[in-house]
Amino acid sequence: MLTENEKKVLRYIAIHSKESPSINKVAKSCKITPNGAYKILKKFEGEGILKFKKISNIKSPFIDFKNNKSLNMLELALIPQITKNRIKYRNEDLEPLKKITEICALFGSYIEKKEPNDLDVLFVFDKKNYAEYKEKLNKVREITPIEIHDIIQTKKDLFNNIKNEDKTIINILEKGMILWGQNILVKVIKNAS
Repeated sequence: MLTENEKKVLRYIAIHSKESPSINKVAKSCKITPNGAYKILKKFEGEGILKFKKISNIKSPFIDFKNNKSLNMLELALIPQITKNRIKYRNEDLEPLKKITEICALFGSYIEKKEPNDLDVLFVFDKKNYAEYKEKLNKVREITPIEIHDIIQTKKDLFNNIKNEDKTIINILEKGMILWGQNILVKVIKNAS
């Protein structure tokens, strides 16, 4: 099982692979000590999940996507630990969309604040499902006690946004709660790296 800090580090490195971050940058972004980040990175290197490339005098970690264990660990790092009841309830509310969407991620004030004013959700699905998606989303909006703001993407859109380092999408993937579609997201991240 992964610790919360290990999950943060793995997610950060996967999503920021083009950036070639230093150990200090990883530590600062994940809000852990440089020594703590170093220990996590060395552990992952020992397990074959990460490799390091030397850029000037900096060792920059990157995920070894050729290793199946890396893919499995990244998928595990993307699975949220749902402890708040309100998240559990929204997960249940969004359940009707699971059959037609490939990825669902909650982000923004709903997962960060005590008293959120809306629910921000990223959905990834095939264009052909758009009409059915809109219909089901309207039904979900009727039963949900909070306003839903959705961002919709196709897998190709998501791939391009990761590749082009779109700040909004990168932030959602780094800090959001991926409710379903972790395996698909890992494949998209791998292909975009």
